[in-house]
Amino acid sequence: MGNRPLAVRLLGAGLASVLLAACSGGGTVAPAAPQTRPQVTARVTFTMNWNDPSGQSLRRTPKYVPASARSVGVAVNGGTAQVLNNPATTLAIDAPVGNDTFGFVLYDAANGSGNVLSRATVTQAIVLATANTVSAVLNGVVASLAVALSNASPNAGTPATVNVNVTAKDADGNTIIGSANYSAPITLAVNDPSSSGMLALSTTTVASPAAAPTLTYSGGALNSGLAGGPTVTVVASATGIAPASAPFTPAPTFYQFAIPVGTNKPQWIAAGSDGNMWFTESPGNAVARITPSGTVTEFPIPTAASNPQGIIGASDGNLWFTEFATNKIGKLTPAGVYTEFATLLTPPDGPNGLVDRGDGTVWYAATSGDRIGFQGITSGVSGETAVTTPNAQPFWIAAGVDNNLYFTESAPGIDKIGRTSGIFGTIGEVALTAGSTPQQIVRGPDGNLWFIEAGNGGSRTGMIGRLSPSTFTVINEFAPATATAFNSGNAGIATGLDGAMWFTEPNADRIGRVTMSGIVSEFVSPVTGLGMKGIAVGPDGSLWIAETGTGGNPGRIGRFVY
Repeated sequence: MGNRPLAVRLLGAGLASVLLAACSGGGTVAPAAPQTRPQVTARVTFTMNWNDPSGQSLRRTPKYVPASARSVGVAVNGGTAQVLNNPATTLAIDAPVGNDTFGFVLYDAANGSGNVLSRATVTQAIVLATANTVSAVLNGVVASLAVALSNASPNAGTPATVNVNVTAKDADGNTIIGSANYSAPITLAVNDPSSSGMLALSTTTVASPAAAPTLTYSGGALNSGLAGGPTVTVVASATGIAPASAPFTPAPTFYQFAIPVGTNKPQWIAAGSDGNMWFTESPGNAVARITPSGTVTEFPIPTAASNPQGIIGASDGNLWFTEFATNKIGKLTPAGVYTEFATLLTPPDGPNGLVDRGDGTVWYAATSGDRIGFQGITSGVSGETAVTTPNAQPFWIAAGVDNNLYFTESAPGIDKIGRTSGIFGTIGEVALTAGSTPQQIVRGPDGNLWFIEAGNGGSRTGMIGRLSPSTFTVINEFAPATATAFNSGNAGIATGLDGAMWFTEPNADRIGRVTMSGIVSEFVSPVTGLGMKGIAVGPDGSLWIAETGTGGNPGRIGRFVY
């Protein structure tokens, strides 16, 4: 019985159908081994539907034989490939009856040369006297990648899920399409320089063009895309191919939260050990707690009309704050239990800003008494000493990396920063530009002291100053983009998640940012009349702002996520 024709159709979509109807085959007997049974082969005819430039073949689905394909090589069981050149459509090959492995390789040049565009391998049992169907799917060979996000800049602070769109192209720049797998999988990863933990991919492997990976953002501070800072990217890569990436930069966004009584006017704010933010209210005479979702609870201070001001989260896990009008230092547990300590010397002291020195003491600047003092966190010991310059009105105090204490002298015409090692230490002073009016001072991530210069509302506009503890000199002053940002009003400053200094602009309804290299930028709140004052970093890296309200507007708490 003679061989029957065997038809193999390689569809333009990347699907190869092989119908075999051979009922017999032929072979030879090797002279050296007469006992060996002859190998039975069958003639297999391949039919190729080339993709034409007119696009007609694109109507067939699924599809991936690009128009630039010029030849296809077909090998049986790893043997030498036979080649079919475009536009010829049929190729006849002798294939052994039994389990055969067919290899298909598509090229962009004639005679099986040039770039490989796609390939497939399929093993099929070829049976005589029956119709056999062999199906093979051509897998596009990826030569280049691109990746894009469906929404690269959702509002920071709001959870979002975005599509990760991966485009793979072959060596001719054709986009690989269809449901077939790529010849090798593509790997996805998130490059998050801040290790925020805010991002998750639905999958890290893209096997085919049909895959639909997503990126989920939990809504916290990501620190991506700000001037001078890092940028989060989603990276697609594959072996031997240059990776591609897409930036993910949530848009910095303000959120506003009402307080129970708008006239209570939040003053300063700090992070608590319980994961909430805590702030002082005056004239509300309370310390209040706000949860990350914005629920506010007020805790009235035992001493009436105390005018609470500065507040910190101290190393003992409690909140410590100053009672400006009643000359006391207060302690509040996260459970809402108060303890109050009278300042040491004859009133009025007017304690204002304060800092946990890290040695078991909380230090404060006594504005009305021209003193600085401390209260032991657990020892009960306290102390005070006068500053050198009379009527200096020390406003805030910070602990330096050199273990000295630095405080601002904010009285009009004084314009100094003082330094001392403690109650019995010598107080040194450095003079600032006249009219600077220094206010809050904090230690920055660079080990220097950063402070607000509120200005005098006239000849001297507001600035951000940086003082070196090693030389005890002001090494930089940075001007906000808005000249009247402070306008002699009280403003706050804090170190952000991003390692930059963030400050409030009470006269402009903005917050500002200055990097260690001196890049200054501003972010405008869509709400006006806020009277931004204290600023602090929350557990998730967001910035929380105490807003006193101006022009009859209520006090609020703001949150800024970037």
